[in-house]
Amino acid sequence: MSHQSTPIEDAVNLSIKPILNQALQRFRALLPSTVELAVEMTHDNPRIRACPDALEKALLSACMVAWQSMGGLALQIVVDMKEVLLDDIVLDPDAEKLNGGLPPRAYVWLTISNNSRVQAGPFHTLVPLPREIDDRPSSARRLKLHEIRKVIELHHGWITAERAPEMGTAFEFYLPTVIPLEAPVINASGSNIHHIMYVDDYDAMRELVNEMLSDAGFKVTCYATSKDALSAFLANPFKYDALVSDYRLQGASGIELLSQIKPMRPSLPVVIISGYVDDALTSKAIDKGASSVVSKSSDLSELCIELRALLSAAPDPALVTYSEWAKL
Repeated sequence: MSHQSTPIEDAVNLSIKPILNQALQRFRALLPSTVELAVEMTHDNPRIRACPDALEKALLSACMVAWQSMGGLALQIVVDMKEVLLDDIVLDPDAEKLNGGLPPRAYVWLTISNNSRVQAGPFHTLVPLPREIDDRPSSARRLKLHEIRKVIELHHGWITAERAPEMGTAFEFYLPTVIPLEAPVINASGSNIHHIMYVDDYDAMRELVNEMLSDAGFKVTCYATSKDALSAFLANPFKYDALVSDYRLQGASGIELLSQIKPMRPSLPVVIISGYVDDALTSKAIDKGASSVVSKSSDLSELCIELRALLSAAPDPALVTYSEWAKL
């Protein structure tokens, strides 16, 4: 049986505006001329990791549901898009688990509704009627709600659909943005990409950080336990250019892992991350040899910025011999 790829497997980093514009053009061609399509997008041009065809189909289908759920009563379909930053409101600092399905980071926030719910403002523009008819097959135009949701989830996003009598269905989409790769993150030898060891016992967080660091130009290897991370490090102590570890782990904590690894590589940059960061945790981590402590409740792009700064000043592990290792 051949493998059927999912949208995220075929995804590329690109601007969301052309995808949304294409979906809206196709939707405008389906609307009666008496119904307006009002759109407002921010001047920013956020980039996301997406499979364009699948995402366009999902957005088009949501527009169709927003219109059809009004039974011909809507005079306007209203679409808004901007970039937002979700912070600690989605994080439970006590449990250090993610709520609402959304880790803290920057997202594209897209809403699709109608004039019974939202009135178009002065910054909305009307999408004109098309000059040419879109001849793509109509069977490909409409996904069911659970199919739309599946596409968004495969893009690591979130969707809500709110229904109300005489107000139709309104949608909210959250799609994670990607960090622009400003410059290749090359280590001091210039031979390869910096390799980050990331340790976290929460599956969703490992997936998120792996994606974000990879988008920023790092190579990432993830581990779920401090035991597995330590074993990998012992097997090749100079394989990794930096360690990033969650503070709370099953078994040994991130600081305990740091204490075990630092004697082998004293110059290794280490970042401890936690859902709740206070002065006591920061002081404890720094005393044990951490280079930095980063809160999970902040935009995780800060982690990428911190690693860039640390690794630009870190000594090249390729220039270190095993003599110090042998003395342990």
